[in-house]
Amino acid sequence: MKKEFYDKPLYSISNYVIAFLLSSIYLTISNILLIVFFIFTAISPNSFNLLLCFICLIPLGPSLGALYSTTGKVIREKDIYFSSYFWNTYKTNFISNLKLWMIELIAITILFIDFQYFYLHSPGNGIYIIFIVLIVISLIVGFYAFAINSRFELKLKDLLVLSLYYVIKKFPVTIIKIAVIVLGYFVLKNVSIVFISFLPTMACIIFYFYDKVIFAELENKFMSSNNDNKDEIK
Repeated sequence: MKKEFYDKPLYSISNYVIAFLLSSIYLTISNILLIVFFIFTAISPNSFNLLLCFICLIPLGPSLGALYSTTGKVIREKDIYFSSYFWNTYKTNFISNLKLWMIELIAITILFIDFQYFYLHSPGNGIYIIFIVLIVISLIVGFYAFAINSRFELKLKDLLVLSLYYVIKKFPVTIIKIAVIVLGYFVLKNVSIVFISFLPTMACIIFYFYDKVIFAELENKFMSSNNDNKDEIK
């Protein structure tokens, strides 16, 4: 009887809704400094400070890693102790997600500085567009890397190389992820700051369904290989 109740669509839907709300709340708590920064910048755009923005963005990486892991777990198993799983994953994978995010954040920051320079000093030649493209590519590689890191333990170098490999191999999925980034950018410009924490959760849900093929492929690869358990499934 209990199993039949858990299998009912109403239970699954309500569980997804609760998970969606909790993940958005926990993401907000983890990135309260970034939220405050966005609020003050929205009130006074001229007060934008790149260094302060960089510092406020640092906690975002580990929280995104925990969000992706927990979102995938909910979709796979439908019923989990969401709160404890989120914070346990956040703590367990904090270092690996932080290392990955710092490389990503530093690369994007350097590209953004170059973009600003060429946009302000040489807007006519269009060189700044190259840096926009590179920023988008960096973001996409990061999305693949966070997805893979949520399920597998890999060395940072191998994780980045594998992510770049799937950016090319799964090019249709890459295009979809780029479309989600662009759509999220325009939504962010036109919605209240209150809804900012809901966007990453929605993106993780969308990305997970497209990343399932990658997970299955990697699971088969690692399961069939007896490489001293160098790469273990989480």
